[in-house]
Amino acid sequence: MSSDNPLKDKTVLVVEDDLMALHNLSRLIGFRCKKVYQAKNGKEGLENCAKYQPDIVVTDLEMPVMSGMQMLETMKDQSPQRPVVVVTAFDDEDHLVPRADAVLVKPLQKNDLFRVLEEVSCK
Repeated sequence: MSSDNPLKDKTVLVVEDDLMALHNLSRLIGFRCKKVYQAKNGKEGLENCAKYQPDIVVTDLEMPVMSGMQMLETMKDQSPQRPVVVVTAFDDEDHLVPRADAVLVKPLQKNDLFRVLEEVSCK
């Protein structure tokens, strides 16, 4: 990793119920970040966030057990300074996420993902 990579010392928790998407997103982020942790739903996301204390959280919204929105609200109540990036297939007003630090619409563009991760990591 080059020294101009602002993500090189960051840890990221990826929360996604689609296992293929979880694997692909984690692998992609792992190329630029120090460590990537994974969770398959919002409940597991909260548990892994408490356990690993990641610098950034990247989450889907629509998940079983606990939605990404419920998880995000709890995370922001506990650690408002931790950036949370929402990745969703929805871009309508019914799916606004006011407490998210950024929202990316699927399908993800790699450059957009890294630009947003770099932006939120500097907050």
